[in-house]
This record gives sequence, C-alpha cells and structure tokens, in this order.
Amino acid sequence: MQLHQTSDTSPDGMGTPTGDSVRGDEITIAYQPIVRGAAVAVLGYFLFDLTTRLIFPGDSHHGVMLIAVSLASLVSLGVMRHLRRPQNARQLEISGGILCLTLFVNSNLQQSLYFETENLIYAILMMPIFAAILPRRRTAAVAVILCFASLIAQVHQNLPAQLADYIWTGVSGVVAGISVALIIRTAVLNAVKARLEAVRDRETAEALAREAKHLAECDALTGLPNRRSFFLALNERMERLREHGEPFVLALVDLDGFKPINDTYGHAAGDEMLETVAERLTVAGGKDAMPARLGGDEFALLACIDPCTAETALSLGQRVESSLAEPYALGPYTCKAGGSVGLLICKDPELSVQDLMERADHALYFAKRALRGKAVLFNAALEQEMTASSQVDKALRRSDREAEFEVYFQPQFDVVKSRITGFEALARWHSPELGAVTPDVFIPAAERAGLIRPLTRTLLGKALDAMSAWPEEIRLSFNLSTHDLMSPNAIEDILKTVAASGIRPDRIEFEITETAMMGDFKQARHAIGRISQAGHSVALDDFGVGYSSLRYLQQLPVTTLKIDHSFVADILAETSSFKIVRTLLSLSRTLGLGCVVEGVESEAQLHILRGMGARHVQGYLIDPPMRADAVAGALARNRDFSPQALSRPVAAGYGTA
Repeated sequence: MQLHQTSDTSPDGMGTPTGDSVRGDEITIAYQPIVRGAAVAVLGYFLFDLTTRLIFPGDSHHGVMLIAVSLASLVSLGVMRHLRRPQNARQLEISGGILCLTLFVNSNLQQSLYFETENLIYAILMMPIFAAILPRRRTAAVAVILCFASLIAQVHQNLPAQLADYIWTGVSGVVAGISVALIIRTAVLNAVKARLEAVRDRETAEALAREAKHLAECDALTGLPNRRSFFLALNERMERLREHGEPFVLALVDLDGFKPINDTYGHAAGDEMLETVAERLTVAGGKDAMPARLGGDEFALLACIDPCTAETALSLGQRVESSLAEPYALGPYTCKAGGSVGLLICKDPELSVQDLMERADHALYFAKRALRGKAVLFNAALEQEMTASSQVDKALRRSDREAEFEVYFQPQFDVVKSRITGFEALARWHSPELGAVTPDVFIPAAERAGLIRPLTRTLLGKALDAMSAWPEEIRLSFNLSTHDLMSPNAIEDILKTVAASGIRPDRIEFEITETAMMGDFKQARHAIGRISQAGHSVALDDFGVGYSSLRYLQQLPVTTLKIDHSFVADILAETSSFKIVRTLLSLSRTLGLGCVVEGVESEAQLHILRGMGARHVQGYLIDPPMRADAVAGALARNRDFSPQALSRPVAAGYGTA
C-alpha cells in the first residue's frame, strides 16, 4: 500500500499532495503498533524455538539451527526496540521486511536441512502473516509470492507427486493472505479516514474559533484591536500598574477633517484613509505601543514609555500628530487632514479605567476645541476644568429645566429705519447649586450629556410663549445646536412645536453655525431644507470663522449672514478686520442675502459699519440681552443712531481703507 501518493487514488478521496502526505503519516502511525506487535510475537516464537532446541537437542544440524534461531531472536529484538521510536513509511517497511525475512530464512533453512512434510504448513501460514505485517502493497505482494514459490519449490523437490495438490493449497494461502491484508488495510484506512475527518473538523472548528476571536477582538477594516480588546488591554495595564507599579501612557486620537473627505470623495476613500491612519499609528507608537480603533474616526494608543514623563508622553503625541498631518494618497486624490490627540500619563493606581478615559477624553476635547491637530497632555489645569465641568454635568442632569432655564432676548436693529426688527433668543441658566452658569459652559455640557435636544425644546417653547405678545412685524431668531441639526427627529419636533404655537413661520429664523455642518454635511443640508420648506428663514451664524463658508452659501437655502463679533471688536484697531467686515457685507449684497453684524458696542463701530453699508446690527450699544417682560419697553423706546446724533469722530484712515 502506498503511503505517500501524488494523485487522488486513495479510497478516502484526498487528492492534494498535502492531504496525501498527512494521510500517509496517519497510516504509518496506524501500522506501527501492528508491526511492533508482530515483532513481539516473532521474538516470542524465536525465543520459544531457541529454548526448545537448548532443552531438547535432537537433529544432526542442531548447531546450525541454534545459531540461526539465536541470530533471528537478536534481529527481532533489535527491530522491536527500534520500533519504539516514531517511524516514517520507509523505515516501517524495512522493519516489517526484516521480520518477515527472518521468519522466511529460518523456515526455509530448517526445511533445507531436514525436510518434514508437516513443516510445509509454515510456508502457507507465512502468507497471511506477511500480508498482515507489511504496510505496503508492493512488499506484501512480493512476500506472498516468495512464500508461494518457496512452497512449490520444496514440494517439487521432495514431494513431486503431490505438486498439484500443494499448488491449490498454496493458492489458498495466497487468497488467505490477500484477504487478511484487505481486512487489515480496510480497517486501517477506515480508522485513518475517521481520524483525518476528525482532524479536519477540529482544524475547521479551530479556524472558525480563531476567525471568530479575530472578529471579536479586531476591527474588520483596519485590523487593529477593536474597542473590546482595547478595554481588556487597558484593564490589564491597570492591574500591572497596581501590582508592579508600571506606569503607561493612554492616548485618544480623533481625526480632523475625516467627515468632509468621506462625504466628498466617498466611503471607499474614507476607508482607505482609516487604513492609512492605522498604519501610521502603528509606526508612530513603536513596538511597545498598542494602537486600537474605538469606532468611526476615533483611535486610541496604549504605550509603555521609559521614562514615563511629560516630555516623553508629549514626544509620542507629537509623533502621532505629525504622522497624521502627512498628505493622504486616496486613489486619484491627495488629501490633507490631521488628528487631535489627548494624552494621559497613567501612574495613579487608585484611578479606575473610567477615570482614565474621562481624563484622556477631556485632554482630547481641549485639543479639538483650542489646538486642533495638536497633542495635549492632561495636567492640573485640565483636572480643575474637568472637575468644574463634571459639576456642571451633574447639576444639569438634576436640573428642573422649566424652572431653572430662562430665555433672554437681544434686539436686532435696523439703522436705516431706526427701529428694532427682531430679537435673538439667548439661553440663561441659574442653577440652585452653581448659581448663574454661562451658555458657553452649559450648552457644551448639555451636548455631552445628551440633554441638548430636550433643552432646545424647552427654550424654544419659552421663546414662542414670549413672542406671542409681540407685534406681528417683530421676528425671532433662535439658535439650533449641532445635535439638533444632526437628528431628523429633533428637527421634526422643533417644526411641530413652532406649528403648534400658531406663529407665522416667516417670523421665525433659525440660526446655525458653520461648525454644526462639518460633522455630516449631507444630514445638515437635509435638515436645513426641511426648515426652509416649512417657511422659516435660515441664518448662518459666526460667518467667516469656519472653513467652508462659500460652499455653504452655494448649497444651502441660507437667507441671512451673521458677521461674528470678533471681527467687529477689532474693527477700530485692525485694518484686516475692517477689510473682512467690508468684504462680507459686500458679499451679502451681491448674493442678495440679509446681513446682521454682531457685537456692536460703540458709536464709533456703528459709524464705520454704516459707512460700509451695514443695515442690521446687534450688540450692547443697542441693548443688552433682556428678560421677556422688558421687550415691550425696548420696543417702545426711541433710539436715535442717525449720523447727526453720533458725536464720536471716526478713526482716521478707516473711511476709505
């Protein structure tokens, strides 16, 4: 039987070289105990024969046979000991052949020295024995044929008259040998086939388990450890910190500019960018760092740095930010983006994993807010800020929105007609725990806590209630949060709230910021389209501060621009601010858009703005934000901001700049 085949000729149907090799190995393993058992039996036979000859010496060739049987015993003993070690197919064939040869030689030697008719049975018995011992078809066939030829030769020489009878007897021995070989080989093949199927099933199960483990622990797109694996590793690092005092660095990474690239060039380019980011994080982190993808465009890094100091941590952050700032080759496009990094040196064993994540996330939040595209290390100042922010978050969650929140109104003034045309609604919060909390603090807190949508509905309801007492020509300007804009359900709730108030849609203008649209421009465009379809106007707030103003003006149904107060604040001192405001006013006129200039606090600023053609202004010069009950008085009050009434001279050089 061939143990190593090169074609699909085996009964079990395995055709690949690798499969045949494995099958051959398995058959060798199955036959080894058969051959070894045969060696034990053959050794026992020769030892019995040797003992008998020593005790009962009788024939004339006693010495020759004694030597032959002794040598056969030693050979059988050597084969048996050799078979204790694993054998390959060739070695097993040789070992079985040696056993068969010792039996054949001793039997024929004895018959040649003194022929005995009854000993012819040995030649017949050796046929099935040899067929059972020898593992390969070719050697078994040779051995059976040799035994048959030996039988016929002995009979022809010593019993020629009985040759025909012994031929049939020999044929019976050959048939018996073939039958035994087939039985044993069938049993071995079935056992091997079952074993190979079990091995294949186990390997398949192990492969599926490995794949399932990989899918459970790794991100399918980038191949990096996923969120689950990251937190398992973070917990392990914390245990090592507690047990062995080994500090480490936790870095959270958020891509800047990924959404616009994904929206503009498609998801394939976005996926390619994420794969590139994963490669760069792996290189930037080094061999002692573990990068992971937490989801979307958020990544993390765990790094063991020696020494674990602020300098080495910032050096790691700078390597990450530098690598992410390199251009991205995304198919036919080359794009620029970056990443903000929040760093934390983890050396306090008393902190929990949640504490670590909050601190690193706060550093990341500060980086995105103040130093976009840079690395920020969590420090004592950020700790203090985070503590205050945490207090705001907790107070906000416990707050009674109806009782604690109030809407103030700041007038928007038409300098041509010298009258108020509308009011901007501004949120105010007076917390029983914290006192007065400014919008720049509690609005981001409400967004983080997921409370901004119910807060928007509360404030809008209060603003609409106050507006119901205003004259019909007075408009309301109401700010929408990024989270409001990104939620179709929130927009529908807002429109239903306005519709239920009975106030004409054209009297209400919703303000959005450019940054609110940077997350998902497609959804923002859909939301603004719904607002416009409902009959409301849309104002683009903080115009000129963002990155893609002209694109928004081109693709969105914007009706009004609001020039940010930061430009107006420096209009007397900075030529660049003067030129920017003048350009934006000219742009609004060219596009046929309304324009409101924010932050007007002095008559000099108003005089300059009037000279540029500004018509609608807003700021403390007109009125500060006021409660709802003060609106009626503000509308009744006469304001004279005509050129003749403004006594302050214009700063030199700005009239024609």
